[in-house]
Amino acid sequence: MKKISVSAILIIAALASCKVSNNANTSTEAKSTTKLNCTNVILTYADIKSIIESNCSRCHNTNNKAGYNFLTIESVKKAAQNGQLLGTIKHEGGFSKMPAFSEKLDNVSIEKIECWINGGMKD
Repeated sequence: MKKISVSAILIIAALASCKVSNNANTSTEAKSTTKLNCTNVILTYADIKSIIESNCSRCHNTNNKAGYNFLTIESVKKAAQNGQLLGTIKHEGGFSKMPAFSEKLDNVSIEKIECWINGGMKD
């Protein structure tokens, strides 16, 4: 009888953890449906600077150990021009997933960066 009770508790705990996981995915999916319309909007570096600073610059800074110094607009533009910036933050195949040691950026942040790039990377 004791073995059955322990087994039942383990099964219930496993099912409960699946339910929590599904709820987390649902909220992520809801966030991903927000789409930024860049057609009539021109973003400047000032519009994305805080995203870069808070998510990239702790590794990509003056030490250049991570390949880019994202404390300068020139380096951000270089990564954008060669496709590295979008490839990494979108988690596309063939690119390292960035930011490292953190979750993927939210879609609005990625779309802002993409709009900035497609809009000519205005200062």
